[in-house]
Amino acid sequence: MRLAICSSKGGVGKTTVAANLAVTLAASGRVLAVDVDPQDSLGRAFGVVAKGPDDSLGALLEDPPADARPVIRHDVAPGVDLLPSHQSLESVAVRLAASGGLTTSIRRALRPLWDAYDHVVLDTRGDLGALTLAAVCAADSVLTVFTSDPGSALGAARVAAFVEQQRAYENTSAVLRGVVCASWDPRGRAARDVAAALDASGLPVLRARVPMSRRVPASTLAKRPVVLTSPASPIAAAYAALTEELLGATDRGVAA
Repeated sequence: MRLAICSSKGGVGKTTVAANLAVTLAASGRVLAVDVDPQDSLGRAFGVVAKGPDDSLGALLEDPPADARPVIRHDVAPGVDLLPSHQSLESVAVRLAASGGLTTSIRRALRPLWDAYDHVVLDTRGDLGALTLAAVCAADSVLTVFTSDPGSALGAARVAAFVEQQRAYENTSAVLRGVVCASWDPRGRAARDVAAALDASGLPVLRARVPMSRRVPASTLAKRPVVLTSPASPIAAAYAALTEELLGATDRGVAA
């Protein structure tokens, strides 16, 4: 599975989901985690910071025949390799967009790596701009997240519309595999209302829900995904269930 994790805005826990899914997916095969955000949040979740532009994804986008191996960080977690980002990715994207090469740039750069990995997790920036489209173009599946914020339900609908629009334009063949709650509070009315609204929308809302947990900020400080810092916790169990559900949806070839 090549999974792009997208949202229409930042602050919904997308990168946390990406980092933890990369680790839990490694139980079923080798994983490449790809940071497609110039803010390099996914790399930082594993304690990885690129030394400079030539040490990051942007260098491969500008020179697709370049050997990716010196850029990839191996075994940042058991079974997980990481392709980090750098703030220079922003300017690289602008140059590629001007030449018409941005949309397919990530797919071109990563294609030589496909056979080395069972799964690829692409963490996008918090918008539906051109870099996000390039990540979706390289994927076969898309996951989006929501929280107890009512606005996040609208964000999930925007991602679904974005994916369908790009499929119609033939920019991608990726399918929206699921919409998942990244910060579930079963006692909160707002969370229940948002979940009910999404259930009624016809979007592929996943059964697995990642609970709110004070362990998450602690894991951020530790620069390790929470499934590694607290493997016996309810949040780790939720990520395991989410992974199983995603893999089942992919095997069936349906959206949920």
